[in-house]
Amino acid sequence: MTEHSHHHGDHGASPNSTSAIDPVCGMQVKKSDDARSSDYGGETWYFCSEGCQTRFDADPYFYASGNAEKSQQAARPGTQWTCPMHPEIVRDEPGSCPLCGMALEPMVPSDEPSEELTDFTRRMWISAAAAVPLIILTMGELVGLPVRDWLGQRLSVYVEFVLATPILLWAAQPFFQRGLDSIRNLSPNMWTLISLGVGAAYAYSLVATFAPGVFPEEYRMGAGVGTYYEAAVVIIALVFVGQVLELRARERTGDAIRALMDLAPKTARRILPDGTEYDAPLENIVEGDLLRVRPGESVAVDGEVVEGRSSVDESMITGEPMPVEKTKGDRVTGGTINKNGTLSISATQVGADTVLAQIVEMVAGARRSKAPIQGLADRVSSIFVPTVVAVSVLAFVTWFTVGPEPALTFAIVSAVSVLIIACPCALGLARRRAFSSRTPRRWSAWRASTPWL
Repeated sequence: MTEHSHHHGDHGASPNSTSAIDPVCGMQVKKSDDARSSDYGGETWYFCSEGCQTRFDADPYFYASGNAEKSQQAARPGTQWTCPMHPEIVRDEPGSCPLCGMALEPMVPSDEPSEELTDFTRRMWISAAAAVPLIILTMGELVGLPVRDWLGQRLSVYVEFVLATPILLWAAQPFFQRGLDSIRNLSPNMWTLISLGVGAAYAYSLVATFAPGVFPEEYRMGAGVGTYYEAAVVIIALVFVGQVLELRARERTGDAIRALMDLAPKTARRILPDGTEYDAPLENIVEGDLLRVRPGESVAVDGEVVEGRSSVDESMITGEPMPVEKTKGDRVTGGTINKNGTLSISATQVGADTVLAQIVEMVAGARRSKAPIQGLADRVSSIFVPTVVAVSVLAFVTWFTVGPEPALTFAIVSAVSVLIIACPCALGLARRRAFSSRTPRRWSAWRASTPWL
C-alpha cells in the first residue's frame, strides 16, 4: 500500500509493462486477460485476489486518490494480547501468560466468542458430572445411600478410578499446563498448588488402588487403602466453576465495549470534489474528508461543520437529553445522532483519535486493570505456595530420616498429605482473584452504560 500512489495508469506500470501493483495490498501482480481488474477514473487497476478487488470496488476513490497512505487505519499496529490478571504482560500473538498461565486475550474487543469460555464450560460440566457420583460413592452413607456397601470396597475403588481418570488426564490439562508454566517461569501461584495437590492426590490414589501392599498396616481401611479420587475431581470442578464465572463476567464487559463501538456507523457518506456522494467504509475515512450527515444518521467521525444547520443528540457523551444546535464552525462528535437537518462536516479526528474510540479504550483499560486486593493475592501466592512446598519437602525428609519403618512409605505419604491438605487453600486464592478481577469489569460495564459520568 505504500507504493501505489505513484503507480497510476494501468495501475503501477507503464502501458507496455506486463505487471502492476495491487492498490489495496501493494503486491505486484501480472497483467493478463484473466487477471482481476477494475476500471476507475479512466485507468485500469489490477488485483492479486478477489478480496482486494472487492475492497477497491467498495471505495475506489480512497485507493485511486492515494488517500490509503494517509489512512490511520492502515497505520495502526496489529492486535496485541494481554493477560487479564497481569495487564503489564503484552504480546503480539495469542498464548499463555508467563506469570499465571492464563490465556491471553486481545486488547481490542472482538466480535468473536471466547474460545476459552466455551472450552472451560465444557470441561466444567464434564468434571461436575464425574464429581457428583464420586461424592455419592464416597459419602452416600451419610445421607442414607450406602452405595459403597452395595458395590463393595474393591469395586468401589475401581469405579472411582474410572470416573476420575478422564478428569485428571483431560479436563484438568489446562491447570497442569499453567502449573508447569508457573514452575518453569519461577512464578509460583495458585495453579502451582492446585496442580501439585491434585496431581499428588491422584498419584497417591493410583498406588492405593493397584499396589496397596506398599502401604503400612496403619494406612489400611478394611480391605484396602483410602483414596482421594473424589477430592481431586471436586477441586477441579470447583476451580472450573470459578474460572467460568470469571470468563462470563469478562465476556459481558466485552459486550458492553462492543455496544459502545457499535454507536459509530459502519459507513460514512463521502462528498467528492466533483460533488458526487457515496457511502464509503468507515475505516477508509481520512482526516480532511468531506462527509454528509443526513437526518437520523449517526455522525461517523469527529469533525467540524462546514455547511448546514441541525440539532445533534449528544447524550451518549454528555448525558444531556436535549439536542444541541450545530451550525457552520461547530464541532461534532462521532457516534452522536443528527436529528432533523443535513450537515456537511470536515473530518478532523478519525480512527483511534475520535472521542468514542478513546472512551472505548478507557473502558477496555478499566477492564484490564488490577484491583489492589488482586495484588495482595499475588503476593500471598508468591509466599504461600513455596512455603507449602517447603513444608512438604521438610515432612518427607523428617519422616524418612527419623520415622519408623517403612520410612520411605511414611515419608511419601506425609509429603503428599501436606500438598493435598493445602490444595483447597488455592480455592480461596482463586476466589479472591476472580472477585478482584470481576470488580473493575463490573465497574467498566456500568460505565459503558453511562459514559457521560
